[in-house]
Amino acid sequence: MISARHTQSLTDFRQKATETLNRLNKTGEAEILTVNGEARAVLLAPAAYDELAREAQLTRDVSIMRQAIHQLEEGKGRDAGEVMDELRQQLLAKKKRRKDGRRRSGGN
Repeated sequence: MISARHTQSLTDFRQKATETLNRLNKTGEAEILTVNGEARAVLLAPAAYDELAREAQLTRDVSIMRQAIHQLEEGKGRDAGEVMDELRQQLLAKKKRRKDGRRRSGGN
């Protein structure tokens, strides 16, 4: 949860935008912007945003891996080599169709 001590109105932010942005970049702490006392936006320094984005991606990746492990344990998995062969065949077929289409239209 973001600390309420880093809250300011949008009006105050407009008047002190440079000061607020400098503080965000120096401290890495978030700032809540309010309109009529209601939280409407959160400002983050780029470094803080990047860290949150990396953590969120890691959480998604772990979730996907857990789901895959569960599926493998239930016997629902497929051999990686078979999947890669299937993808390779699909890509080669697509490449051939594209090449054949160019021949018919007078291209290379």
